[in-house]
Amino acid sequence: MQGITDRQLRTRLTAINKSIRADRPSFGTTENVVLRRYPTLAGNPPRVVELYQFWFRTRGCTFDRAGQCSMCNYGVGPDIDPRYIARALRWRMAAVPDNAFIYVSPSGSLLDPREVPRELLHAVLAEVAEHKPLVFSFETRPEVCTPEIFAELRSVLPGTKIHIGLGVESWTPAIRTICHLKPSPQSAYERTVRLAREYGFSLIANLTLGGLGLTDAAAYADTIASVRGTRMAGFGTQMVFPLSAKAGSLAGWAHSQGLWRPPTLWMLIRVLADCLAEGKAAGREPDLDISWYNPNLEGVLDARPDGCATCRPMLIEVLERFRLEPAAVTLR
Repeated sequence: MQGITDRQLRTRLTAINKSIRADRPSFGTTENVVLRRYPTLAGNPPRVVELYQFWFRTRGCTFDRAGQCSMCNYGVGPDIDPRYIARALRWRMAAVPDNAFIYVSPSGSLLDPREVPRELLHAVLAEVAEHKPLVFSFETRPEVCTPEIFAELRSVLPGTKIHIGLGVESWTPAIRTICHLKPSPQSAYERTVRLAREYGFSLIANLTLGGLGLTDAAAYADTIASVRGTRMAGFGTQMVFPLSAKAGSLAGWAHSQGLWRPPTLWMLIRVLADCLAEGKAAGREPDLDISWYNPNLEGVLDARPDGCATCRPMLIEVLERFRLEPAAVTLR
């Protein structure tokens, strides 16, 4: 857009994103905790284990409410009673065995006290600790990562490997702030890397493929550059997310107007192959993972990364294998 600064553009797009989200239906109050189980890699050397992934209801992501994240829509809801949610989570976690891989997530950031009151966070961590997990993982934002909360995590889970996912999206600040409407500064990510290293935590860089406003070539180049940048910054795992079109998001609206489309699964395959080659040339251990490459077309999801009817089954099969065998031979 001519005659407008990046800051003005971002402000305008954020306001539009908030407007698009204004009429979203609220979460119901009956489904408070959801459990999914599936195989994943964990440990050093990596081995296949079962992941227990828990989602629990909150009022919704604070940053979502502020119009951030052009591609996200994990929903909003009424204020919660922390004690009620904690009881529901305790009931659903009862069958989790010791030494498991436990992942816990609200709709946004686990460490954000505006979304997850500290009373509820303490209850969540205490319940996780009861099961003596091999690995505990969650997602958050770098803005809310502090020495105090990291010290509490280490104190409550002294023998557990802690993996923290940060929504980096792009390692290029201009793309992150304008295409993804995420203003988290580079310095916040770098500070969190240093803090995680101090407490012995492993960081996962959640990186998108197919950002709003990017050509296919630019999207491809951005994800390659972001994997390279987060590797250099000290992230332990680079998790690539090809974007989908979700109703209630700016990207979803752009898709409905024919202005944006999700990347293809073929592009994801090419990105992974190139990043594997770069990592191998640098002598790195395998550090790639993927997510959201095969979501169900239901709920708010209008379009997903895809291939033609002939290619799609083969591509999904290969990507499923890649999650458990992240190697070039899997893609070849």
